[in-house]
Parts: sequence; structure tokens; C-alpha cells
Amino acid sequence: MASVKFEDLALQYVLSDENDKQQAISEKAATAIVESTNSRIAVGQWVASINRWIQPGDDSGDDNFITRATALDFLASTLGVLRQRNVSLRADQVKLLVTFFGSLFSSDHRAGVTASTKALRHLVSMQTFEATLGDDIIANICKLGEDFKLQTPATRLELYELFIGFLQDPAVANDLEYRHGNTCGFMTNLLDLCKNERDPQNLMKWFEILKTFLQNFSPSEDVTSEVFKAFSAYFPISLRASATPSGITADDLKNAVRSCFAAHYRVASHAIPYLINKLDQGDAVTVAVKVDILQTLDACLLQYEHPKQSVVPFANQIWSSLKYEVRNGEVPDTVKATLKVIRSLTTRLDDNELRSFLVDSWRDLVEDLSSPSYTTQAGRLLVAIAGATVEAFMTITPQAIPHIQTTLKHTQSGSHKQELVALLNSILSVRSHLVDISKENASVDKSSGLLKDELFGDSIFFEAYLPLWEECSAGEITTEKVGILKKMMEGLAALVGQQSSGVGPSHQLCSPPTCEKIIGWLVNPSIVHPLEGKQPNESIANSDASQDIRDAAVAALRESVPLYPPAFQLLLQQYLLSLKVAYQDQLTSHDLPLEIMLVASTLCEVACSTMPNQQLLLSKPASLINVLLEGLLWMLSEQAPPRYWAAFISSIRLSIQQSLNTLSKQTSVSQSKSEGITKEWYTTYIKSVEDTGAFRFDSNNQANTDLLIKVVGGLETDGADVRRRLLAYALSVVGQLYRHFTKVQQPVESISSQLCVGLANNLMEGHDSVAEQDICLHQLGLLATTVIRALNEEEQRALELGKDVFVLFNSIDLHVDLQGDLPPGTVVVSPLNDYRTAPLSMGILQGLYPNVMSSVHHVHALRYLCAVLTSVPSPCSDITRAALDISFTILSNKLRVENKDNTKEKLRIQESLVDALTKVLDTSSESILDAPLVIRIFRSILHFLAGDVARFQSIPSNHNLLLKEVCEKAPSAPIIGRELAKSFEVLVSPKECLAKENHAIRKRLGAEWLYYKAVQPYLKDCFPSSDVDERVAVNRAVAVFAVLKHLKHEQYASDVGQIVRICIRSLSTFETGVEMDSCLSVLLEILEKEPDALREHLSGLISGMIAVYETARKTPKATGSTEDPMPVRAKGRERILCRKSALEFFQKLPKSYEAHHLVPYRQQLLRPLSAACGDSVREIRRTALMARKAWEGLA
Repeated sequence: MASVKFEDLALQYVLSDENDKQQAISEKAATAIVESTNSRIAVGQWVASINRWIQPGDDSGDDNFITRATALDFLASTLGVLRQRNVSLRADQVKLLVTFFGSLFSSDHRAGVTASTKALRHLVSMQTFEATLGDDIIANICKLGEDFKLQTPATRLELYELFIGFLQDPAVANDLEYRHGNTCGFMTNLLDLCKNERDPQNLMKWFEILKTFLQNFSPSEDVTSEVFKAFSAYFPISLRASATPSGITADDLKNAVRSCFAAHYRVASHAIPYLINKLDQGDAVTVAVKVDILQTLDACLLQYEHPKQSVVPFANQIWSSLKYEVRNGEVPDTVKATLKVIRSLTTRLDDNELRSFLVDSWRDLVEDLSSPSYTTQAGRLLVAIAGATVEAFMTITPQAIPHIQTTLKHTQSGSHKQELVALLNSILSVRSHLVDISKENASVDKSSGLLKDELFGDSIFFEAYLPLWEECSAGEITTEKVGILKKMMEGLAALVGQQSSGVGPSHQLCSPPTCEKIIGWLVNPSIVHPLEGKQPNESIANSDASQDIRDAAVAALRESVPLYPPAFQLLLQQYLLSLKVAYQDQLTSHDLPLEIMLVASTLCEVACSTMPNQQLLLSKPASLINVLLEGLLWMLSEQAPPRYWAAFISSIRLSIQQSLNTLSKQTSVSQSKSEGITKEWYTTYIKSVEDTGAFRFDSNNQANTDLLIKVVGGLETDGADVRRRLLAYALSVVGQLYRHFTKVQQPVESISSQLCVGLANNLMEGHDSVAEQDICLHQLGLLATTVIRALNEEEQRALELGKDVFVLFNSIDLHVDLQGDLPPGTVVVSPLNDYRTAPLSMGILQGLYPNVMSSVHHVHALRYLCAVLTSVPSPCSDITRAALDISFTILSNKLRVENKDNTKEKLRIQESLVDALTKVLDTSSESILDAPLVIRIFRSILHFLAGDVARFQSIPSNHNLLLKEVCEKAPSAPIIGRELAKSFEVLVSPKECLAKENHAIRKRLGAEWLYYKAVQPYLKDCFPSSDVDERVAVNRAVAVFAVLKHLKHEQYASDVGQIVRICIRSLSTFETGVEMDSCLSVLLEILEKEPDALREHLSGLISGMIAVYETARKTPKATGSTEDPMPVRAKGRERILCRKSALEFFQKLPKSYEAHHLVPYRQQLLRPLSAACGDSVREIRRTALMARKAWEGLA
């Protein structure tokens, strides 16, 4: 490298215009310097290599300017390489180079600044750089003067980075302070140099320089004032849109300026008066600027050190200005920011300053609290001050609470009372927060009740809440009184939770009798009145007002019961008492079964409510379930109608589900990996629970709730263990209910000689409504699903739940050993009572994992259901058949087809279903009387396919023979083809039994696979042809849209053009009802996802939609008084849906297309839309109005 000539390298660098080549040249030069034997000579030659471009001469030309700048950049780039290699030049060489590059700021403003800046940054980073050179560099740079602003933003940014480095380097900073003292002459020069900066990125650095200077130096008052003027000149700062955005936001700039205001307490004498004066400009200040001012003032108050010097002198000035921002403020953002400033101000005051400030502020607040016009505003200020610190609360509340109580007694304004109660509530909430803080803060003196315990608790209850509650509850309850009662309920909930603040164990300030009285008040509107069909007050005629009171009471119970645990048992006792009173008095003014469920839902919310960071205890949900069971048994003993049983069973299910959801949210991943439920543990645990007095249907013992709570809740450790215990207890409840509603009966010889499970006697006699009983059984099945699906697969196996599907937890009475194989007669849905136990089997089956049930039993049950559901005549009612269909779907879906024997058996079942389909379709061609039964059998076959489609198997093709037969034959059936086509939606309609939470097997592409198998091949048959007559074409279109309605647009987008043409034809061929609704749903989906597909067909679509709406609006002709009202009502709903969908289509057109596509149809459509505005259905009128407005707005 000794032969390297730096002049040649410099020339190559200047002539090159590629960055990579220039970088390589710089690296060669750096290597030559490092490897030279005499670095002094090498560095000298390296610097001298650019002399030809630096020599004085005519430099007015742009070419000379560019080459000189490039030559200087050669030196800077070489220094950059040395810096990357962590190579330092000698101290004298660094000093010479600093002098050389520094001189260029005054002699070569055009060419030398950028390169010199880069070079100086590299030199400063070298270990041999002397701190004393920092001042020389700053002085040289400041010689730029007015030329500084002419430099590019990137060059100025390099200089700002250089300045920041100096101020943050302790050695350089110490030298600068030593040289300049408090006059800080270098800073004065920088202020003159950078005063005109406007680039956002550079401003961020400039503000950082000013902040760093204020924090690290001790300038004189004059210099501090000049620095303050420098950054305050930009306040309030904003950001204009730029063609070359820098990535800096307006908030970034605001925060940067704010940091300057709050940098040091010596700025306080300038900053705080400046900000207050800005704030006091009134309407001249926008909301955004006012919020910026307040946030800046808040930052100053929080960050200034030595508050006695920086904050205290301005406390009165701040209060005098800011109180009016709240008193007269109307903008929530401004008021919120102001209250935060006042709170921050209060936190920085202590001792005499705090007391003086509170005296002055209370003097202003006391009058406003007495005035209805300003109570809310004064209350906000009071809460901000009192909640700032424990000392502030302790000082001001002894004056505030008595004054509020006195004002409450004397004011006659209902709104004033409501505002005062809201203020008391806020003070209670603030106190609870301060109590929590004082417990965590060991430095707080707890030698006395520093949070004025004597004012809160029974005292405030009897002085304020009790008199006002009695006043509002008496006489006519007006809207104002409703508002007061709602606010009081919020306050009473907070009052129950008030804890002591002194030394010793924490205790509630309200006595137990007071807490019970409060709970009693809340129980009436939330539990007693709904169950007994009463209003909170006879004068309340407005149901909305009554509901508001009820909702407020429920919310208050959710807050208060966790704070006073004994209250929950009071709620349960009142629940039982009130529902007994309501039933025995035969109150017919309301729907008692519905209220039983609604109030139970309230109790469930309360049971699952916990204090922050508190784990849900099992005792509450277990107690609630126990009480619901007790209520159910009481209803059974009273021979109440089955709808009451269903209400209690539904409530139990809701309680368990909500408790499990709460535990899932509270339990961490590490906690969830606890020991699972085993058969031995389950048996032992349930026996211990039952021995403590848990309610049982099969015993006459009186439930001992206290013992139950002790045993069930006493051993709880973590969330996972609570969940395990809850599931075990819930499963035992399911077993009890199943055994209560079923019994073992004599065998049916046609099935087997084994005993069978049928319905219990209480479901067989004494009640006329079989439908209500079946609903009850269905609810019981859903309860079983809720519990069983929450168990993991290992737990389900351990508890052998797969064998309980058909024995319904009656294995002991059936003399069946669950450890061994079950007899064939016990692995089918019991035929007793016309298969009415089907919902119970369905409930267990629905929650099981696919592999829990024995494959032998699974196949046997599937084969049996196939025979039952295809038998003629139908062996059960439609309600029972629905449960059998769902079971058929589940068994089809969860069968393990990996097993070759299972696969063969499933193919045999499909063949049986194909034969059944062929048989019933042939029957339907002979007699229309068989049509309803044929449709039922066909829908059962579709349920089987629905389970199979969800976990489709594309190969071999014979696995899908049944689906192919259904698609080809059903729509072509001569008489009932159209009804069968409507049923095709069963294949893909949402089903709870196929939900992931029920462990169904679902493949991601199941819907796409079905489309290409059951829809796409038949699209061509939706138009008449030589092979397809009009009737079959319409039927085929009905089947297509029955499926498409439940698919996503992406799944059929490839054929959207053909589908649109079928849609247009169907608008005139479909019946107004479920058929037309399916077609309109698909059209709306296409309009939203792919409007271009409809653009060419707008004329036909608009005309067709107008006809659809007008047809759907016409009242169908009466067919006689003997017609079942249920189908009539269903058809009425379908016609409403058609009208609404048609109008939604019109409403969305202007949003989907440019005006020139729609203007030709404007006049044609405005009249029908105007007529639709008079539709009898409110929702349709609203849609019509929006549609007409959109079309009237077209140019």
C-alpha cells in the first residue's frame, strides 16, 4: 500500500459518480493511512491530495463548486471509514483537521459546509478528540451567519446532531461551562444561528438542544429568557402538509416543544405566566390549542423540581384562571385537561401551601355547590382537588361533606339533588382509590383515620342517602326522581365498599345492618318487583323508567355484592321467596317463566362479579345452582306447567356457562395446566359435596347452604382448580336432572330384551302440553352439552361419558357395567314414549369429542337412526324428530372414517339412504298426501349429509354417492320437487351441533367443496332447455339459492356471471317468500363484493326488484279460518324480509355505482320508493326513506 498515491485516489473519487466506487476508494485511502509506517506523512499527503481543487481561483462556476465539494467529501468519507474501523488519528492531527474543516465554514460556504460537517462528526467521535475543541467548532460553525438557513435540511440536521453531541458529552459540556460561565456565549451564538429553522425533523433536534442546554447548564436569567423566547416562539406549533413528508407528526412537535417548557424549574417564571396569558385570550384560542396549552402546563407542574420556587408562587394565578375553564367550559376535552392540571397542581403542594390553596379554592367552590347552575362544575373541581393526595382529601372533605348534606336537605330542585348525589358518589369512589393507594404506600402515616373514616359509612348513609331515598320513594315518582334513584344506587354500591384507613386490619365502615338495608333496597327493583310483577312505585306508568331503575339496581348489585359477600345469600333467599309468592298468587300480569330466567341471569352476573385481581370463588355459582335446583323441585311439587321447569333448567345452564367463561378469562395459561378430572376423584369429590347438604332430587334432605359453601369453596386454590370443581359439580347436577326426568322401563321386544330408558311419570301425566315438555327436555339436553363440551377429551374418556349417551346416566338402574361393553339395546335412542328422550341423548352426544364414543356403538347408533328416520309412517313428533335429525348430523360428522370397518359401514348406511330416497320419491309421484312425510325423510337425509359435508372426503367418489343422488333426483321430483329444493339449505345452514366449540370435525374447504359438487354442475339446468323443462329449471334455481345464501361470495365468485343471470330470471319465477329471500340475499352479497358483475343488468334488476317489492306488499288472499296461524305468521315474516331486501338493494345502488349509470332509472324508481315510505313496518319505512334520499341526490 506504500505505492498508493492519494492524489490519484482523490482524482478517481472526484471523477466517479457511483456511490459504491467512491466508498471503495475511501476504504483504499483509509487502509493506506492505517498501514503507513509514518502516519504524519501519510495524513499530510492525504489532506494535500485535494489541493488542486482548494487553491484560490475563480470558483464562481457550478462545475468548480461541485468538484470542490466532491473533493472535500473524499476526506470526509475517508474519516468515516476510519471511524467504522475504530481507528483514531493522533491528537495533533485531529486538531489540525478540526481547524482545517472549521475554517471552511467562513471561507467556503457553498462547497465546504456539508463535507466539513460530516468530517467534524467523524473527528469528534475519535478517542483523541480534545474537549477544548468543541468551543472552537461551535464558534466556526456560527460564522455561517445568515448562510446557515441556505444550507440543505440534511446538512443542517448533521450540524444539529453535532451540537447535541457536544451538549451531551460531559467533557465538552464542562469545558463550555468553564469557558463561558453563566453567560453561555456559545448558546447565544447558536440562538442567533438557528432562529429561523422551519424543517420538522430539524426542529425536533433544535428543541432537543434547547432542552438539553436548560437541563445541563446554569445560564443566567437573561440567557434563560432568550432560550425561552427561542422555543416559545414556536408555541403553539402546527404542521403543514408537505410534498416530502418527514415522518414527523404534529404530536411529535408538540411533545418536543412541551419538553422545553418543562425542562427545568428555572424556566417556570417565564413559562407559567406565558401559558396562563395564552389561555386567558378566550375565544381567540381554538379548542385544540387550548388543550395543548393545558397539557403543556400540566407537564410543567409535574416535572419542575423545587415546587416551592417553581409552582407555589403561581398556584393562585393558575387556580384563578383555570377554575373558569371548568365553571364556564362546554368542551369535554378542555374540561378534562383543565381538571388534570388542577389535580397536578394540588399534588405539588404540601403543608402550609396546600392548606392555603385549599382555603382559597373552597371559598370559590362553596357558593357554586349551593347553586344549581354550577354544582356539576364545582363538583368536578372539588373531586380533582380532593383526589389528588391523601392530605388534600383529609383537609377538604370535612368541609365539603357537611355542606353537601345540608344543601341536599334544603334544595328543592330535582336536578340539583341528582348532581349533589353524583358528587357524593364521586367522592366515595375517590376515597376508595386513596385507601388502596395508602395501603400500598408504606410511607403514609396510618396512625389515625387519615381519610376521615368518621364521615363515611353509617354517618353519610343516615345523613344523606337514607332521607333522600325515603323522599324519592314516597309519592309520585317523576322522571327527576328516577334520575336521583339511579344515582343513589351507584352511590350506595360505592358506600358498601368503603374501608377503614387507619392502623390495624381493614374493615367496612358501614355496619352489617346498614349493608343489609342497602342490599334490601337494591333487591326490590332487581329481583322482587320483576318476579312479582310489580312496579317500583305504583305511580310509574312508563316501562322505560321502570327498566332504567331495574338496570341501575342490577349494576349496583354487581358492584356491591363482591364488597359485602354475605349479601349474595340474601339475594338467593329473596329470589326463592319472591318466585313462590308470584306463582302461588297466580300473578298473570307478566310472563313469570321469562322473569325467572331474567332474574336468574341477574344473579348469575352478580355471582360472577369479582373485585379487581380477585379470583372467582366456586361458592357463589354453586350456591346459585343449588337454589335453582331447589326452585325447580318446588315447581315440580306444585305441579307447575313444564314451561316453569324449562325456565329453571335454562337458568342453570346460563349460570354454568357464564361461570366457566369468567374462569377462562381469569385463569392464566400456567394455571390452566392443572390435574384433570378422573373417575376416582370425581366420585370422591361429589360424595363430599353431597354429604355437606348440596341439593339432591333423589333425597328429602334440606339443603345446608352454609356447609355447601364451606366444602365447595373452602379448598379452592387457583382458577384451574375452581374450574375443575365447578365442572364436576355441574356434571353431577346434569346426572341428577337426567335421572329425575327419566326412568328405567320394561324392554321393547322388537328392539332387545334389555331394559330401556323412558320418560319419568311426571312427564307422562298431569300436563296437557307435550310441546312444553319437549322444550323442557331440549333445554336439559343443552345443559348437558354446555357441561360436557367444557371437559377435555381425557376427562370425557375417564368419566366414560360416551356410554352415557343413550343410558342417560341411568347405568345403575339399568344394571349396566360401564367398565365393560354395553348391550346392543342400550346404544340406541330409546324408542319408548315415541323417542321423546332424543333431546337428552342429543345433548350428551353434541358435547363429546369424536373419539370418546366407542366406534362399535357409534356405528350401531348411526345405523339405528338411519332406520328410524326413514321409516314410514314417522315414529315421532316433529319436535322430537328435530332432535333425532341433529343426533343424525352429529353421528355422521364425528364417525372416525380412518377405521376401514367404519368406512364400509358408513357406505352401507349411505346405500340404505339412497334406497330410502328412491323409495319415497317414487311414492311421492303417486300421492300428494305423502308429501309432508317425504319432506321430513328428505330433510333427515340432508342432516346426515350436513355432518358428512363439514368433514368431506373427496375420494374415493363412492363416498359421495348419496350427495350426488340427492342433487340429481330431488329437484326433479314431479310433485314436491320445489319443496325438496327449498330444503337444500340444511346442507350448509349454521348448526350449533357443528360448531367448533362442540368439537365437530370441520374442514376449512368444506363449503367450497360442496359448491363444486352440489351447485356448480347444475347451474346450466337453471334455464329451460331440451333436457330441462320450466318446472325443473325453477326447482333447480330454488335449490341453488338455498345453498348459495349460506356461502361466502369468494366461494362462488368464479361463476358470478351465470349466477347473476339466474338471479334476474328468478325475480319473476320465484314465490314471494323464502325462495325470493334467498335470491335477494345472494344479490345483495354480489352487489357489496362485486358490483361490476351487476352493472350490465341494472335495467332488468331494477324492474324486477320493483315488482318483487310490490308483490310482497300485497296481502295474500285468505284461505279459510282453519289454516294454522303459525305458517301464516311465518309467511308474513318472509314477505317482510323480501320487502326489506329489495329496498336495501335500491339503497346500496348509489353507493356502488357512479351517478351516470343510475340516472336513467331515477324517475322510474322514485315513485315506488315514495310509496314504500308508507309501509306498515317501521324498519322498512326507515330503509325506504334512506333509499329515496340517496336516489334524489343523484345529479
